[in-house]
Amino acid sequence: MSAEVVVAAIAAAAAVIALYFNWRSARAAARAARAAEDQTEIQRQIRINAAQPFVWVDLRPDELTGTLLNLVVGNSGSTVATNVRVIADPALPRIEQLSERVGTAEKLLARGIPSLPPGRTYTWPLGQGFDLINDGTPQAYTFTVKADGPFGVIPVMAYVVDLAALKGVMNRPTGSLHELTSAVRDLTKVVDRGDHDANGGDPSR
Repeated sequence: MSAEVVVAAIAAAAAVIALYFNWRSARAAARAARAAEDQTEIQRQIRINAAQPFVWVDLRPDELTGTLLNLVVGNSGSTVATNVRVIADPALPRIEQLSERVGTAEKLLARGIPSLPPGRTYTWPLGQGFDLINDGTPQAYTFTVKADGPFGVIPVMAYVVDLAALKGVMNRPTGSLHELTSAVRDLTKVVDRGDHDANGGDPSR
């Protein structure tokens, strides 16, 4: 074998090896580019999710009375939710006296609330909890929530709220008129007791 053939063979082998490493480098560069694109998309989605409204629905005891059961719709996100629609299946529970009012709420929610700002809640009374949390009334309600945000349509949420979970739960009213009434009642007892003691136990003095 002549020297020229040997040199040519070595050059060909070197070219093949170089081609192989170039191919591997190109693949690595392509993978890095895809990873960068994926990371950019992930960061973009994180920013979108952080800026989207978070609309929720609940059936919860009233904080003021401790006896009423309310339908509550709120937005815990950082931006305004628009065209907020809520469907309950089955129809919401209600006492007879509030039937028309609850029906109006259902129609409003099915048609859509034009806007729901961050931190805002809307509340509709359904009736006394002891009338609605019983074996004769449906206890599990599926809520389907649809809304729009600053980046378009928000993914539809559907979840179950089970009233049976509230059975036996202690619910103390927080603040407001309930505590004020109790405080006034206690104060009245103290004043009456003081007058009684000052008069030597004689209420006529």
